[in-house]
Amino acid sequence: MNYRQFLQECDLELAPSGCPGIFPPKPTPPPIPPANCTIVKNEVCGNIEQPCDGSWVEYWSTIGLPEAPSGSLIVYNGSGCTMNVRAVINGQLLTILNVTERNQSKSVTVDGIEMIEVQCLSETTGARCSGRFCLTIQYPKICGDVE
Repeated sequence: MNYRQFLQECDLELAPSGCPGIFPPKPTPPPIPPANCTIVKNEVCGNIEQPCDGSWVEYWSTIGLPEAPSGSLIVYNGSGCTMNVRAVINGQLLTILNVTERNQSKSVTVDGIEMIEVQCLSETTGARCSGRFCLTIQYPKICGDVE
């Protein structure tokens, strides 16, 4: 096959089968050995006590973890106020739960949770918000070649 015929029959960027490519194939990278990791699981629970005035109160946040953990959050509303729960998840502030009824619980599981805060709302002046939260988180503590 001469060069002109080669150019007419073969696309130089993406060679069809039977036509040689102009770039050598990329070498296959060596497989990454599995890391030995210790997974830590923590349960953090606390009481929610605040005025039902629309202010946001932080109840939990990460400090000093190499990466944000995955977690399951349960929020219990023990008052007549509406509870809005928001969290920083992978760097974004998102509303994750609305617990609207007295004695109601709601839960959510997320990956990359960094902070949790609660807002309580009521039409009654001077109302107090009360409830409870429990957060179960998991994250790698030691990763690498451990012998």
